[in-house]
Amino acid sequence: MESLRTHLRRMRDAADAGSLHDQVRHGVAFHREIVKASGNAVLLSVWESLGIEVWTHLSIRLFRMRPHENAADHEPLVEAFERGDPEVGVLLREHVLGYAPAGPGETT
Repeated sequence: MESLRTHLRRMRDAADAGSLHDQVRHGVAFHREIVKASGNAVLLSVWESLGIEVWTHLSIRLFRMRPHENAADHEPLVEAFERGDPEVGVLLREHVLGYAPAGPGETT
């Protein structure tokens, strides 16, 4: 949990500084910690092969124009993990899908 809090704090600091690069770097590290905590080496290997940094950079630029909004979106995840919320998987899925464009007939 400390690592997630650290990356969340650094995302906020990057937003304050106007550094998209650092916000992406810490956002990716935040999510990597979650994938790593699954204990699934295959999942981690696949996740690392996806070029997450590129997709994160593009999604923030294209769909999340306000950097503080991006950092704030991660707070509910940390809180859910801290309280052992059984719905954290649903929250995580909604969080990730919130950075994708809506498909035909869908709304964000």
